[in-house]
Amino acid sequence: MIVKFLYTKGANGHFPAVRYNTSKIDRNKGELMKVANFGPLQGLGQLKPQDYKNYLQLVSSTNKAVKKPQFHVAISCAGKEYDKRQLTEIAVQWLDLMGYGKQPYLIIFHKDTNNHHVHLISTRVNEQGKKIKDSYEQIRGLQHMHTVLGLDPKHNAVADTDKALSYRFHTRAQFLMILESMGYSHKEDNGRLLLFKFGKQQGEMEASLIDERLGNKANAARQQQITAWFHKYARQYDTLLTKVHGKYQSEFSACLKEKMGIELMFHASGDKPPYGYTVIDHAERNVLKGGEIMPLKELLDMIATEPKIQTLPEQALPGQTEDMDEKQRAYYAAILKAILYNYPDIVQGLHHHGFTLSRRGDDFYFSDPGAGVYVHADELLDDKDYHYMVEQFGQSFEPGEEQRHRHIHVPGVNISDDIDDEAIHGRNRRRKKKARTNHR
Repeated sequence: MIVKFLYTKGANGHFPAVRYNTSKIDRNKGELMKVANFGPLQGLGQLKPQDYKNYLQLVSSTNKAVKKPQFHVAISCAGKEYDKRQLTEIAVQWLDLMGYGKQPYLIIFHKDTNNHHVHLISTRVNEQGKKIKDSYEQIRGLQHMHTVLGLDPKHNAVADTDKALSYRFHTRAQFLMILESMGYSHKEDNGRLLLFKFGKQQGEMEASLIDERLGNKANAARQQQITAWFHKYARQYDTLLTKVHGKYQSEFSACLKEKMGIELMFHASGDKPPYGYTVIDHAERNVLKGGEIMPLKELLDMIATEPKIQTLPEQALPGQTEDMDEKQRAYYAAILKAILYNYPDIVQGLHHHGFTLSRRGDDFYFSDPGAGVYVHADELLDDKDYHYMVEQFGQSFEPGEEQRHRHIHVPGVNISDDIDDEAIHGRNRRRKKKARTNHR
């Protein structure tokens, strides 16, 4: 495996690697395999190369001392030793060890040479304005690649099997699913379990060790907690399953894994729809039958009826929209007021219009994903309406049984009377003493 750092002369902060790699995609010589940590930008639908460049430049601009922030690396294998999915998994693990796991990055697979390879693009500046460590990076890059491939004895399959054995599981099949979630495939040979990763055997273990640990069950309280999360997040995230790289997943399952450390493994035969699933609780190291939490049919029949209101970390927030004129501001102000006062609750109003609210600490941000609008809610509401919105937010996301099963009917809304002189002509804002961070 070859790790090659690509240094572009005169690149400065323009990120030419983005255009180079996306042009490969345009000519059907490359494939975009992964986009990570671009924050709300990833929820805006079809993105252009310039959108990625703008975001990378935005992050990089927090440290002017870094003159060449572009991080561009090619990872190549011998011939077709690894396929595009395996190379992508290797690249993700390698980026994490190099300190770029939480950075915005792109991974593009190139298929126009005899050797399979992927290109990795990121920025050397993190979102706190600090430069990612780059001393001896070529030496460290090779060492970390050895670690990823299991060549370093401290990071081989032994540690993963020990960790897998620490989970509570009922059957040998459940244990094997833990290993599968870690990226391993297996083969049994004379009472030993041979473990493979990246197309090669990485370790082995006595199969009897699995049988010695069968029968451990998750406690009832944890099971109830997971069931409650299913009911909560299935109302906010789509449970529709799609097949990605041979595995079934949904917006809902991705949410559980990211937020709660809970992974759903769906079972299917060939191209037929899944007939069941297993819940792997990585956070508390439990394995449960999906039916113990919620029958698969019930889960798939659930329909998201609430907007995706979430608490965003500091680094996930984009700059507020600056180029919104007063007419646009008045339009969104009127709609947000209509959502507050003309609907049974804020949940239905937001869902009906396709808008979202994001919460960071005590602040709320309103967004129209389709139009790329993202603005602090108090830019649209006066004190009275803003406090009412906060109150409605709290009430809507502690729903009782009656609200949970309520049939949603949203009548047409006339918002023209809500546009008043204050919305059109502007007002004195409470937050004028705070620095604005508008970058769009």
